[in-house]
Amino acid sequence: MVKEFDSVWDAIENDQVQAANLKLRARLMMEVADYVKQSGLTQAEAAKKLGITQPRLNDVLKGRIEKCTIDRLVNMLSAVGYKVNLEISHAA
Repeated sequence: MVKEFDSVWDAIENDQVQAANLKLRARLMMEVADYVKQSGLTQAEAAKKLGITQPRLNDVLKGRIEKCTIDRLVNMLSAVGYKVNLEISHAA
């Protein structure tokens, strides 16, 4: 029998709380990566606009999720004019 999951994070993380945190961080990291790609800036230039160092931006772009916190990712996006919204619903 094949078990299906809503996301890769649900598949690799048994703790639902941790899986939810990883999903949110991954989504924010993708937005940062999209910003950098679309901006045409170098990593150093983009990092400066995001309010972080180039090595920290490299961590985001390389998918090093363990080095990224939700608050830091939200701050990065806010620094370049993104508005981050949160939707909350009760899981049945």
